[in-house]
Amino acid sequence: MKKIIIAMSLMIIGSFGASVTFPGISFAEDDACSNNGKILTLKPWYSGLTNNDKNCSLKSPGADTNSQANYIWKIALNIVDDLLQLIVYTTIGYIMYGGFLMMTSNGAPDKAARGRKTIMSAAIGLVIALASVALVNFISSKIGV
Repeated sequence: MKKIIIAMSLMIIGSFGASVTFPGISFAEDDACSNNGKILTLKPWYSGLTNNDKNCSLKSPGADTNSQANYIWKIALNIVDDLLQLIVYTTIGYIMYGGFLMMTSNGAPDKAARGRKTIMSAAIGLVIALASVALVNFISSKIGV
């Protein structure tokens, strides 16, 4: 069990370190105007939908049904991507909370077990959320508005 916790911790620290080290890497194709509204790694709903002119106006959805559907899907995927990233931030908070529970257990096995269970559950959720973010970014890049 100890080896699993150490391995999961190293994977989490490694993925967080990679995201901090290489913040500009993204699978989705964003334009220069979309980066203006970023908060942390959360992109605005209009990411990838603006013209690269001076005032960053929104692109027209187009006249045909296919381009309008792509426009709506791009907005939906931007919102889903942000929600999944918020889930990632929440799971990191739960991992820290589980570590706090383990540190303050004072040798009580039930409290330490509760902390380990919190960390394991959060780590599993983190892996699922990170995979979901990667999938949404991949789909978003393939749609291309």
